Amino acid sequence: MERCKVMVVDDQLWVRTMLLEALSSSGYLTFGVSNGKDALKMVHQEKPDIALIDMTIPGIDGFTLLAHLKKEKPDVAAIFMSGSSDMEYIDRARREGASGFLVKPFDMEELKSVLEELSTTLDLASRGEDRWEKDSGMGPMIS
Repeated sequence: MERCKVMVVDDQLWVRTMLLEALSSSGYLTFGVSNGKDALKMVHQEKPDIALIDMTIPGIDGFTLLAHLKKEKPDVAAIFMSGSSDMEYIDRARREGASGFLVKPFDMEELKSVLEELSTTLDLASRGEDRWEKDSGMGPMIS
Protein backbone atom coordinates (compact mmCIF):
# COMPACT_ATOMS: atom_id res chain seq x y z
CA MET A 1 0.00 0.00 0.00
CA GLU A 2 1.63 3.22 -1.07
CA ARG A 3 -0.40 5.90 0.67
CA CYS A 4 -3.41 5.33 2.85
CA LYS A 5 -6.65 7.00 1.91
CA VAL A 6 -8.38 8.52 4.94
CA MET A 7 -12.02 9.59 5.11
CA VAL A 8 -12.90 12.11 7.82
CA VAL A 9 -16.56 12.13 8.90
CA ASP A 10 -17.37 15.06 11.18
CA ASP A 11 -20.23 17.54 11.04
CA GLN A 12 -18.10 20.40 12.37
CA LEU A 13 -16.42 22.08 9.40
CA TRP A 14 -13.50 23.44 11.42
CA VAL A 15 -12.70 19.97 12.85
CA ARG A 16 -12.93 18.36 9.42
CA THR A 17 -10.75 21.05 7.86
CA MET A 18 -8.12 20.83 10.60
CA LEU A 19 -7.91 17.05 10.34
CA LEU A 20 -7.83 17.02 6.54
CA GLU A 21 -5.04 19.63 6.41
CA ALA A 22 -2.94 17.89 9.07
CA LEU A 23 -3.30 14.47 7.49
CA SER A 24 -2.70 15.73 3.95
CA SER A 25 0.50 17.45 5.07
CA SER A 26 1.60 14.12 6.58
CA GLY A 27 1.23 12.38 3.22
CA TYR A 28 -2.20 10.79 3.52
CA LEU A 29 -4.74 10.97 0.72
CA THR A 30 -7.78 12.55 2.35
CA PHE A 31 -11.38 13.50 1.82
CA GLY A 32 -14.06 14.59 4.23
CA VAL A 33 -17.82 14.53 4.61
CA SER A 34 -20.21 16.03 7.14
CA ASN A 35 -22.71 13.22 7.66
CA GLY A 36 -23.27 9.47 7.50
CA LYS A 37 -25.25 9.40 4.26
CA ASP A 38 -22.49 11.24 2.38
CA ALA A 39 -19.92 8.95 3.99
CA LEU A 40 -21.69 5.89 2.61
CA LYS A 41 -21.78 7.41 -0.88
CA MET A 42 -18.10 8.29 -0.73
CA VAL A 43 -17.09 4.81 0.41
CA HIS A 44 -18.44 3.47 -2.89
CA GLN A 45 -16.50 6.08 -4.89
CA GLU A 46 -13.28 6.56 -2.92
CA LYS A 47 -12.78 3.22 -1.12
CA PRO A 48 -10.94 4.59 1.95
CA ASP A 49 -8.44 2.50 3.89
CA ILE A 50 -9.16 4.33 7.15
CA ALA A 51 -12.26 6.19 8.36
CA LEU A 52 -12.17 8.74 11.19
CA ILE A 53 -15.76 8.91 12.41
CA ASP A 54 -17.31 11.36 14.84
CA MET A 55 -19.75 9.46 17.06
CA THR A 56 -22.54 12.03 16.76
CA ILE A 57 -22.96 12.84 13.10
CA PRO A 58 -26.27 13.83 11.49
CA GLY A 59 -28.48 11.25 9.85
CA ILE A 60 -26.67 8.04 10.74
CA ASP A 61 -24.88 7.58 14.06
CA GLY A 62 -21.30 6.37 14.15
CA PHE A 63 -22.15 2.77 15.04
CA THR A 64 -24.66 2.43 12.22
CA LEU A 65 -22.17 3.97 9.81
CA LEU A 66 -19.48 1.54 10.95
CA ALA A 67 -21.79 -1.43 10.31
CA HIS A 68 -22.52 -0.18 6.78
CA LEU A 69 -18.84 0.54 6.12
CA LYS A 70 -17.83 -2.96 7.19
CA LYS A 71 -20.41 -4.47 4.81
CA GLU A 72 -19.22 -2.31 1.92
CA LYS A 73 -15.48 -2.55 2.62
CA PRO A 74 -14.73 -5.17 5.31
CA ASP A 75 -11.05 -4.27 5.60
CA VAL A 76 -11.64 -0.57 6.34
CA ALA A 77 -10.06 0.51 9.62
CA ALA A 78 -12.37 2.80 11.61
CA ILE A 79 -11.37 5.15 14.39
CA PHE A 80 -14.14 6.77 16.40
CA MET A 81 -13.80 10.31 17.71
CA SER A 82 -15.95 11.66 20.54
CA GLY A 83 -16.05 14.36 23.16
CA SER A 84 -17.15 11.68 25.60
CA SER A 85 -14.81 9.23 27.27
CA ASP A 86 -17.70 7.02 28.37
CA MET A 87 -16.31 3.48 28.70
CA GLU A 88 -19.61 2.08 27.44
CA TYR A 89 -19.04 3.85 24.09
CA ILE A 90 -15.43 2.74 23.94
CA ASP A 91 -16.25 -0.89 24.74
CA ARG A 92 -19.09 -0.93 22.22
CA ALA A 93 -16.81 0.56 19.57
CA ARG A 94 -14.31 -2.26 20.09
CA ARG A 95 -17.01 -4.94 20.05
CA GLU A 96 -18.43 -3.60 16.79
CA GLY A 97 -15.10 -3.57 14.99
CA ALA A 98 -13.57 -0.12 15.47
CA SER A 99 -9.79 -0.04 15.30
CA GLY A 100 -9.50 2.80 17.78
CA PHE A 101 -11.22 5.50 19.80
CA LEU A 102 -9.94 9.04 20.36
CA VAL A 103 -11.43 11.42 22.90
CA LYS A 104 -11.73 15.03 21.68
CA PRO A 105 -9.79 17.17 21.95
CA PHE A 106 -6.91 14.89 21.09
CA ASP A 107 -3.33 15.61 20.21
CA MET A 108 -2.62 15.52 16.47
CA GLU A 109 0.59 13.60 17.12
CA GLU A 110 -1.48 10.94 18.91
CA LEU A 111 -3.74 10.68 15.86
CA LYS A 112 -0.79 10.48 13.48
CA SER A 113 0.74 7.74 15.61
CA VAL A 114 -2.49 5.72 15.51
CA LEU A 115 -2.76 6.20 11.74
CA GLU A 116 0.86 5.20 11.22
CA GLU A 117 0.26 2.00 13.19
CA LEU A 118 -2.89 1.24 11.18
CA SER A 119 -1.13 2.02 7.90
CA THR A 120 1.60 -0.47 8.75
CA THR A 121 -0.95 -3.12 9.69
CA LEU A 122 -2.97 -2.50 6.51
CA ASP A 123 0.19 -2.65 4.41
CA LEU A 124 1.23 -5.96 5.96
CA ALA A 125 -2.26 -7.39 5.48
CA SER A 126 -2.30 -6.32 1.82
CA ARG A 127 0.92 -8.29 1.34
CA GLY A 128 -0.44 -11.30 3.22
CA GLU A 129 1.90 -10.85 6.18
CA ASP A 130 1.12 -10.95 9.86
CA ARG A 131 2.25 -8.05 12.08
CA TRP A 132 3.76 -10.47 14.61
CA GLU A 133 5.78 -12.13 11.88
CA LYS A 134 7.08 -8.76 10.71
CA ASP A 135 7.97 -7.57 14.22
CA SER A 136 9.65 -10.89 15.12
CA GLY A 137 11.88 -10.76 12.07
CA MET A 138 10.79 -14.28 11.14
CA GLY A 139 9.19 -13.35 7.85
CA PRO A 140 5.98 -14.89 6.52
CA MET A 141 5.12 -18.24 8.05
CA ILE A 142 5.12 -21.22 5.73
CA SER A 143 2.37 -23.77 6.21
